[in-house]
Amino acid sequence: MPKAFYSFALFVSFAMIPGCGGQEKVNFKESQQFLAVDFNTEGTILAGISKSGTIILWDSIKQAKIQALESKDRKGLSLDFNKDGSLLAVGQDGGQIQILSMPDGEEKQTLKSGTAAIKALAFSPDGKNLAIASKQAIEIWSTTTFKKTLTLAKSGLMTELAWTPDSKTILSGGSDFNLHVYSVDGSSQNTLKGHSKAISALAVSKDGKKVASGDRAGKILLWDWGTKNPSAKEITAHQGGVDSLSFSPDASQLASAGRDDLVKTWNTSSADILQTLKGHKNDVRGVVFAPDGLTIASAGLDGTVKIWEIK
Repeated sequence: MPKAFYSFALFVSFAMIPGCGGQEKVNFKESQQFLAVDFNTEGTILAGISKSGTIILWDSIKQAKIQALESKDRKGLSLDFNKDGSLLAVGQDGGQIQILSMPDGEEKQTLKSGTAAIKALAFSPDGKNLAIASKQAIEIWSTTTFKKTLTLAKSGLMTELAWTPDSKTILSGGSDFNLHVYSVDGSSQNTLKGHSKAISALAVSKDGKKVASGDRAGKILLWDWGTKNPSAKEITAHQGGVDSLSFSPDASQLASAGRDDLVKTWNTSSADILQTLKGHKNDVRGVVFAPDGLTIASAGLDGTVKIWEIK
């Protein structure tokens, strides 16, 4: 039997806030500073990771906490559910990646990638691979064997990763201000310019036609994807920087989270703002659309994870 890497604490803490479209629906209050948040594929489980390394799982339907998974020896920095929601990858300090089975939190595998903190990782849409941004390189690991299969050279510290829907291309961004595009077979690499600060957020739409990249200056570039030379609309989005981006399932909207304590949504055709969601009292570090496209979850340094109804 796999060992439990996390210890469990089971209790419920949430607040319901009445509202209509674009309003706060649920406010999960914790004594944690949250760095990231993610839904499983069905949208039934919401996971958040805090600065201390604690992972908290909520039942998003019943609006109740399932359990808190307390890290015993390492701080977590990033997380991602796999295709069917059976696995949760957790990037940690010291170059370690924990693969946890869901929803029990049992350790299935431990991967080691250098010695630096793992600030970005992502399962491929087909579920066959896991991409990891280490200090040395971008690495591709098989989810069947949990062996490293490919190393992609990079420039600067990469802190963001995203796959295209066909699982053939990886996008990354970080300290060199550029958006890097890699084929996973290692045959090609492209670099797109446009940011003047480090890239701090990255998302690809499910139809593969849109890419969004955000930076520390608070700017978002909304790229029309799929052409040889993608063009981008520029959005002045947040004061203090953009920390997270997520497309709606139908790609009609983009949600952004920033260090101005705000969550915003944007029309992906016109790049116009649709709504500003106010409620966090500190930086919003994570944002994600629910799979049904009707709600957004956000995670902040104020110790709250919120679920918003959107218009």
